[in-house]
Amino acid sequence: MAYTLAYSLGFTGIATHEWLGIGLGVVLLVHLTLHWDWVIRTTRKLLRRGGRERFVWLVNLLLLVSMTLCIASGILISEVALPELGITLRASSFWRQMHDTTATLTLILVPIHAALDWRWIVGVARRFAAWRPGRSR
Repeated sequence: MAYTLAYSLGFTGIATHEWLGIGLGVVLLVHLTLHWDWVIRTTRKLLRRGGRERFVWLVNLLLLVSMTLCIASGILISEVALPELGITLRASSFWRQMHDTTATLTLILVPIHAALDWRWIVGVARRFAAWRPGRSR
């Protein structure tokens, strides 16, 4: 959802778009850190298994590469966020095209990623909704 909002440049404006993109970069790093053990386990299993696990791994790899390039190229073409931090970079049509292409690809891959992990997402949401402060899980 946050990615879709950040993608809607006409709705958010350039400053919000850029700061949301940087925030999503931080979220991506945290997400990868929290699930790194899954990445390692799944990658090791790929040689022994096929089918759905390989497909999920491939979608996740494509999403990682696409989102990383989208965020990195977005930072490199920043018109507001970096200048506010006192950093100016020369504009490049290569990075602009990279950003546009990977943003669209990421917009396609995010719902596929969520759909493939839907049961896990629902399970976590249910546990979170049932959680009460002061009660152990």
